[in-house]
Amino acid sequence: MKNILKIMGISAAGLATYLYVNKKDPKTFFKNLSTDTKESFERSKRVNDSRKALQKNVQKLQQELKKSTPVIEQLQKDINDFQFKISPRIDMIKDRMNHLQK
Repeated sequence: MKNILKIMGISAAGLATYLYVNKKDPKTFFKNLSTDTKESFERSKRVNDSRKALQKNVQKLQQELKKSTPVIEQLQKDINDFQFKISPRIDMIKDRMNHLQK
């Protein structure tokens, strides 16, 4: 109990010294301290809310990516099939162009 009283006394003396040295009014100091504390709490709450929203959006994105994977794979297969089908025609066009340029 004595130690707690000593710590409180030293803290009060330190606070009084700080207020005196910096020429601050105790009422204004505690009002500013209260305002700063409330603002810090609100900022941390907004950060936490933003973090939760980001996590939800990342989960949604992952789900949509899983859904889109088969579509992308099918598109790639269709592109490969198309390229295979038109390859002889492209080769023929290239041969004709080369023949015309000679």
